[in-house]
Amino acid sequence: MISKTQTSISKFEEFFATSYKDDVFEILEEYPDKRSLLVDYQSLEMFDPDLADLLIDKPEEVIEAAKMAIKNIDPLVKDADINIRFENLSNIIRLQDLNSKYIGSFVSYEGIIEEVNEPSPRIETGVFECRGCMRLHEVEQTSANHIIEPTLCSECGGRSFRLLQEESKYVNTQLIVTGNKDTSRKLQVIFDDDLTSWDDYNIGQFIIFTGTLKTFREEKSGKFKFYFYCNHIERLSEEEYSEDIEETEKGYGDRDTPEYNAWRFEVIHRDKVCQCCGSKKYPVAHHIFGYEHYPKHRVDPNNGIRLCKWCHGKYHSHYGMNANPKTFAKFIKRFGTR
Repeated sequence: MISKTQTSISKFEEFFATSYKDDVFEILEEYPDKRSLLVDYQSLEMFDPDLADLLIDKPEEVIEAAKMAIKNIDPLVKDADINIRFENLSNIIRLQDLNSKYIGSFVSYEGIIEEVNEPSPRIETGVFECRGCMRLHEVEQTSANHIIEPTLCSECGGRSFRLLQEESKYVNTQLIVTGNKDTSRKLQVIFDDDLTSWDDYNIGQFIIFTGTLKTFREEKSGKFKFYFYCNHIERLSEEEYSEDIEETEKGYGDRDTPEYNAWRFEVIHRDKVCQCCGSKKYPVAHHIFGYEHYPKHRVDPNNGIRLCKWCHGKYHSHYGMNANPKTFAKFIKRFGTR
């Protein structure tokens, strides 16, 4: 009997051959510099509605089948591990409505980046050496919280191993915290591989996230919490981005008073250009002493400095929302080009 997985693999082989043949071959030729194939969900839905529905219900199983299909049609026999990323998902859920009902489902939601952590390595395949006979064993790491060791050495039957860190395989991973102007809810989003970036994500960016809603258990409290494993992101246009930055700033306090607007106008026109990179475009008035923690200095012109929205987002992505002169001096030393 043919399993569902084998059927899905066969369907994806046909789908890629008919709709994405050139894209697949281009990525295979440039692998590993290119590692992701972007697929239009609506194209998959038109090709095979049942397969598209299965993706919503069983995303990990279906995406793995799609990756296996590419390996099967690889004429270069590279055994390439290509990421399959989906856009234009029809299963769009509001952030505030993402609850237990959607755990394990493939969904899209709209969110605003509120915190960005730097990428870090996550072990993907651990290489272990048996302490008894020195035989090497590879173990796929499926847990983010602890290292999974071999249970038994196949050579000598030993049960003691040491991890060979430099020989093990790793993938970049990155944590981002998102919110939404329509709700106070926050949701942790996990990126990996070529979605990770040192400087492409900034606080205030408005993004459509597509991926799988999952849970993890906190070690201290024992409680389960939600997180979102991201498959694809879609940024808004520059114009829409600018509008949402302004709305996000207002969301951190009452920033639409005459006094605050006068402060912003004075700071921006006094400094002429971004005091980090020298740009004249997209000006933002930044508080040297943070808006939230230093209310007496919110409209003090001496507590303001002009940045462009790009530098402003980069500052908060590296140093958070509790701004102060010390972190600002570090920021200018590190990123300033003016």
